[in-house]
Amino acid sequence: MRFGMRQKAQWVGAGVLAMSFALAGCGSGSKLGGAQAAEDILPPRESMPTELRTVTDKPSSRAKAPKKCSVAPDKPSGWCKEAVAVGHAEYGSSDRSKSARFEVVVYRSEYTAKKAFRKWESYAQSSPTKYRTLKAETFGSGSVAFVEVDPAYKDNQELVIREANFIGTVRYDGSRVQNAADPTLLKLSKMFTERMRQEG
Repeated sequence: MRFGMRQKAQWVGAGVLAMSFALAGCGSGSKLGGAQAAEDILPPRESMPTELRTVTDKPSSRAKAPKKCSVAPDKPSGWCKEAVAVGHAEYGSSDRSKSARFEVVVYRSEYTAKKAFRKWESYAQSSPTKYRTLKAETFGSGSVAFVEVDPAYKDNQELVIREANFIGTVRYDGSRVQNAADPTLLKLSKMFTERMRQEG
């Protein structure tokens, strides 16, 4: 009888341990958990300003291994190194004159997110022939706002935010503000930061 009770206790202990490992794998640092965190962070249609409620790219996410980090012309080299997931969503105005695109990258840890954010800062601040940084309030644990120098894209502003182990980018197209961050971009960035903070 005593042996049976001991064996039962061992089975229960093994079950609890297995469950603990399973739950540990569900955090935002895991690939599967990271993809879910990314999707939860992306803003739904009802959280958008009235003029930007036309869904042009619905919120979606996927696990993304570092080795699949693609080279992108509008992102710093190694932008998703050590990332476990990425997600995006896009909204526009009914007349298509304005749009807002959100992207969130989930990193393995806060440390790796900090390293990635430093790449973004350097990318925006040390490319004067391509980008011009904009004065804006700081969001999250760090942020940088910029606009392209090319006159063809002068209405497109972007703000990159780091919060916990996430980096979120908000791109607002259709701004008429030239020398500062657009109030709409700031409003969207504040909302996006809060969603990252809640998930973190």
